Amino acid sequence: MGSYQRRQCLFLMLPVLDCAFHIMSFIFIGKFVPHKCANVSKWESTSSSGRLNFSHRIRNTSEDLSPRLLVTMGTCSITVTNQSEQIYHGACLNGYEYAEPVDRSFVSEWDLVCEKEALPDLSQTVMSLGMMCGAFLFTVLADKFGRKPTYVICHICLLSIALVIAFVPDFATFLVLRFLLGALQQGTALTSWILMLELLPTSKREWPSRVGVFVWPSGLLLLGLVCFLCRDLSWRYTELVLASFSCYSLIQWWLVDESIRWFTVNGKTSKAEQIIAKAAKKNRVDTVEVLGKYRSAGYDLSLTVNPKETAHVQIDGLSVKRPSVVTAPSQPPGRDQIFSAFVKNKHILKLIVIICFMWFTDSLAYMTLIFTSQSLTDDFYQGYILNVLVELPAGFVFSIFINRIGRRYCAIAAHQISGVALLVLVLLANIPAAAGIPGIHILFIVSSLVAKFGVTLGFAVLWLYTPELFPTTIRTTAFGLASLVSRVAGMVAPYSRTISRHFPWAPGATLSVLCLGVSVLVKFLPETQGHDLPQTVAEMELWLQDSQGRRAEGTRVGDAAHNTQANGATENTRTGGAAENQAFEEEKF
Repeated sequence: MGSYQRRQCLFLMLPVLDCAFHIMSFIFIGKFVPHKCANVSKWESTSSSGRLNFSHRIRNTSEDLSPRLLVTMGTCSITVTNQSEQIYHGACLNGYEYAEPVDRSFVSEWDLVCEKEALPDLSQTVMSLGMMCGAFLFTVLADKFGRKPTYVICHICLLSIALVIAFVPDFATFLVLRFLLGALQQGTALTSWILMLELLPTSKREWPSRVGVFVWPSGLLLLGLVCFLCRDLSWRYTELVLASFSCYSLIQWWLVDESIRWFTVNGKTSKAEQIIAKAAKKNRVDTVEVLGKYRSAGYDLSLTVNPKETAHVQIDGLSVKRPSVVTAPSQPPGRDQIFSAFVKNKHILKLIVIICFMWFTDSLAYMTLIFTSQSLTDDFYQGYILNVLVELPAGFVFSIFINRIGRRYCAIAAHQISGVALLVLVLLANIPAAAGIPGIHILFIVSSLVAKFGVTLGFAVLWLYTPELFPTTIRTTAFGLASLVSRVAGMVAPYSRTISRHFPWAPGATLSVLCLGVSVLVKFLPETQGHDLPQTVAEMELWLQDSQGRRAEGTRVGDAAHNTQANGATENTRTGGAAENQAFEEEKF
């Protein structure tokens, strides 16, 4: 991987920090603040029978107003008792008093407590709804109009909306802007990820995920640090500081290049050649030689080739087929063709259903665990930091094993770990006999962190695995559909705290079943490690058939000798093709 690729990946990896800030800032700017009913200057009440009339000055939250009358200010209600008789119980009459200044959180600033306690969670649900719409809309636009313009425009708009949020006058406007922020966040994150993936050769395709598993938790840790330093400031100033981290988006148009794959697949080979020449110059290799290989590899994708009679060619991240039989002209797939592929093609339908289920499960588990992380310890920031730190060892495990055991087995192991840990967590928290276990609180924390470890590892695999399964013509649309489904989980996750108050076992048990279910479904997916990214649906189908054939061959025992020889000949042919691929992959700009 040359200096050009490393520089492009750096520019495209930076938005991971921004996305971490905007998605998880809700934990801090919308934190719960302890409160009680505010004192009222004058109390006037009449009993339902009309027998009691009184007027007293109230100077504190619990004061004898007479030898027989006591007024108590509760969290969400006021109670008046006359010796042992309760003569009044009702809502707070004069607002609320908070344990911190009201501007530390939008929850306290807009009094989103008591009967409005669900509204802060609603703001995160609305953002997830925006993310769902953005994942659907902007990935389709990226397939149609290009990755770069979609990415840069979304990122600049993301900065603008984040700045405006710091000045919103009311909660309704805040909700609208959170929706837009969620949509633009997805447009920024998904298109930048696809740009990175399509930039790299097959042998280096896992590097964005390897780096991303450390950049994301680093962003969360930086978020915690920034919010800790701004803990004595208004949440609006905190939002301004977080938004300022996206200012570099204003110059990204001149730093990031369009995907060579997208140019090539859409027949814009002249523009692809300009980027190839630029990359060759920065990597200090012969431009003429690289362009010659590009042209001789048969990159005229305005022609459809017979997919059964092709040869693989790879030039530093571009994987195409050398045509041997030209059958008919074709055009880049339209929007209707893209969407019909997910319904009419049984192979694509099976892949997208399993992948969407995986995204739903991982998103629901991840969000639920991090939103409830503050309950792990008595200190608000300490619980959050512990929950985030466990993502770093998950990143190391991902980097070590993703190419050693492959994507499928990494995903299976990760979800089995999280499923079992969540089951243990449910048992420890809900079985009365577990209360007598020495160090039960430590076991509870460890189980929660192990579950978070498994979910984080599974999510890291999923970000790499998903785009590798689908061809270039529908890759970002498939990625967007999967991310869209995960946003449904993101809309549900904030309410897990409310559910747990009524059914303490329900969130953990549900997540455990989902994670264990994923570990079974992944077995029906092909392994993508070392395989070129498919360019078309036809290539993907041939690959899936070949993958199924290999697994079937691996389970047969006692084949006849002539079948063994035939399989050996086939394997030699595949090995020769693989050797040719590897030889071309060794060619760098």
